[in-house]
Amino acid sequence: MISCNRTLTFMLLLAAMLLPVGTAAGEESALKVAEAVTATSVENLVPQGVSNTFPPTVGKVYAFTRITGATKETVIWHLWFYGDKLMAEVSLPVKSANWRTYSSKRIVPGWTGEWRVDVTNEDGLLLETLYFTIE
Repeated sequence: MISCNRTLTFMLLLAAMLLPVGTAAGEESALKVAEAVTATSVENLVPQGVSNTFPPTVGKVYAFTRITGATKETVIWHLWFYGDKLMAEVSLPVKSANWRTYSSKRIVPGWTGEWRVDVTNEDGLLLETLYFTIE
């Protein structure tokens, strides 16, 4: 009887190890940032005034991303940082395998210096970082 229970336990453990891992994790890791830029505007899903340096009078900066590899509807996040201070968190839907989206941040003229936008999946995995400067 003990031998039978050990064999059964072993077989259950082996079966559990051979089962595929949940699809959500696999699908999320398939997300890729195919294009990512900062710009002064976005028109018809095309970034305009692409740069990584902007004047303090820019008014607003846009972070544009093209996401590929989604196998189901999901979200990405644009996390806007001024230095190391989180200034904004924007959730953006991704509804197809090739999806363009963007967020923007109002820039006050006194906010000169280094900025970044971290692009993450819904689980917080960093997909891309955009760096720009207000000078």
